[in-house]
Amino acid sequence: MAVNMSRWFICLLLIFKECRASTHWVVTEDGKIQPQLDSTFSLKRPYDLLALMEQEKRAIEVEELKQKLIIQKEEIDRREDKETNLEGKIYATDEDCVAAEKPLTDFDLYASTVVPFPPYKQFGDEFTEYAETMDLDIIFKKPNCSEIADLDFSMHAFEHLSSVRDRQNLTMTAEIGLHHAVTTVENIQLYGHLVYEFLQKNKTSWILFDMAAYYWRIHGDAAAAIECTRRALHFSPREFKDVTLINLGNILHLSHMSEEAAIVVHAAVDIAPNNAICHFTLGNIYAVLADYNKSAICFENAVKIQPDFTNAAQRYHAVMCHSKLEKALEAQHISLQRTLTELREYQKQHENWVRQSEKLISEQAPPEVKLEQRLEYEEQKIRESLDGRGQDCFQFEQNGHMVLSCNMRRETYTSAQSQVDLSLNLQLLQAVESKAGKLGQKVINAKTSEQCHRT
Repeated sequence: MAVNMSRWFICLLLIFKECRASTHWVVTEDGKIQPQLDSTFSLKRPYDLLALMEQEKRAIEVEELKQKLIIQKEEIDRREDKETNLEGKIYATDEDCVAAEKPLTDFDLYASTVVPFPPYKQFGDEFTEYAETMDLDIIFKKPNCSEIADLDFSMHAFEHLSSVRDRQNLTMTAEIGLHHAVTTVENIQLYGHLVYEFLQKNKTSWILFDMAAYYWRIHGDAAAAIECTRRALHFSPREFKDVTLINLGNILHLSHMSEEAAIVVHAAVDIAPNNAICHFTLGNIYAVLADYNKSAICFENAVKIQPDFTNAAQRYHAVMCHSKLEKALEAQHISLQRTLTELREYQKQHENWVRQSEKLISEQAPPEVKLEQRLEYEEQKIRESLDGRGQDCFQFEQNGHMVLSCNMRRETYTSAQSQVDLSLNLQLLQAVESKAGKLGQKVINAKTSEQCHRT
């Protein structure tokens, strides 16, 4: 019995020795089982079980990668920021931007401000009368406050601020436009001489020291101006210190010491909370410091105190507009950076998919072998059929010859489409990189400008 079984086993081996897998059978959508012409599993080594198993893993991985890429691309397309002129759109549609009439960057945030002296303490008429009796051919003196009155230290002069202590190192822009805001004397040198002459008669007048500070502000001498405000603060009564504090705040602000200028002007607001000029000056300082919330509050307070203060109202709207624009640009930049990261990850996954697809193809049998296998299969089907038809071929007689006609539906795996997709993705990647770079540079320039204001 054992001998007979051995003979049958040997016969079976001899029969199937030349057999090989020539087709890949699949179940169609309508439930039919039919061979697939260009199968992923038509391998170079159809006898290699391990190669078949590896090919199966590879085919599953390629399909999973493909589905993942499709989902990822749809998500990128859905989230892609199509807005190309965000800045222009906000300026044209936002109510604060429209009310401001121009961007915050077009406003002079270093505008000179002064708080008027009490009417009964002004020297206008006295200056005019004295000037009429003067010999205008003399050499005009300058109101050098350090020479007029010694003041090594004062508790009232904000000596704890580094800008006040190191005043000799400050540089400021000359406030030419301040001239006609503080005096009716046309010749500024004559104005300085008049202040000097009056200080010789009254060396403790805080008003004259403030007027001397105006003279030095017009000439852009921060150190000399601070010397005068120190003495004005030392001699002035508390209820009038806001005049001098706004004077000093302007000097520090124009010397690009805006953070310390804010401290001084806050003191002025504490003394005169109902003075619109104090709030307006502080609003300009905070706008330069890019603290838009505080700046808006200051301009809003100025308008509440003085409803016809158009300049403050415009700046309030400009600050609100700029704040919204900055947030929108930063949000767009973050969105573009996220999209850029996703595109790079997509590109990496796509390249992996292309490599795996190429490996999947390289393990398959050559096309001519597949075609030969397919024809052999069709010939076998035709021989078995009654009508001369196979799966995709049929045999008929023409001009005395037997002709085999086949409709071969090849569904080849090719990387051509993947290369097209990759090219498109590279173009999108380059476009997003360029857009993100420009927007990032705009944000950096804005922040650099703010830092320059502070230094």
